[in-house]
Amino acid sequence: MTTTLPPAAPLASEAVPPPTAGRADARQEVLRDGTRVVIRPIRADDIEHERRFIGSLSPRVRRFRFLDTINTPSAELLRQMTVVDPATGVAYVAVIGEGAREQQIGVARFSAPGGELDCEFAVTVGDAWQNRGLGTLLMRRLVEAARARGMDAMHSSDAADNDLMRKFAQHLQMQHQRDPQDATLVLYSLNVRQSRLLDSQPVSGSEARHSPLA
Repeated sequence: MTTTLPPAAPLASEAVPPPTAGRADARQEVLRDGTRVVIRPIRADDIEHERRFIGSLSPRVRRFRFLDTINTPSAELLRQMTVVDPATGVAYVAVIGEGAREQQIGVARFSAPGGELDCEFAVTVGDAWQNRGLGTLLMRRLVEAARARGMDAMHSSDAADNDLMRKFAQHLQMQHQRDPQDATLVLYSLNVRQSRLLDSQPVSGSEARHSPLA
């Protein structure tokens, strides 16, 4: 799932949260296999976590995420992904372990520059952590944040051969159509107000097998 990253927020105290920011908003979740994970807002000091996470993705998943072949993310890209302007977007990471052993295994974000009510979103789950319900948990945080901001819809533009996104979108009952301007892309959208994602229970094993990100 892709999202156009806005320029990173300026390095000012009102834009960049301190290392302790977001901890009060951290939530412990349990994956379908019983693994405990923490989903929390991303922080500026997560840059090394993000670098390792991107590096751990298979070439296929990395291409789906960025619609391009990226072997080593640039310093500017990493900054854009970890320094989020709270006025225009949100980003959450899923981590396991604590302290020096903390490891990022998933990330979700949306961006709505200019105060738009239709935000662009992305959810990425590490290869080893797919089929465990993590994608659904991350998407719930995005929908919750979008509702709190009064958003009407969320959308994503993805490669037509992105089977992970296709199955995930089907699981979440998203609308989809081919991009009229680019046949290699599919446009997905979710009605934030009508989505029952926040009311749903964790997906069953049979659903998960058909939706790797879920």
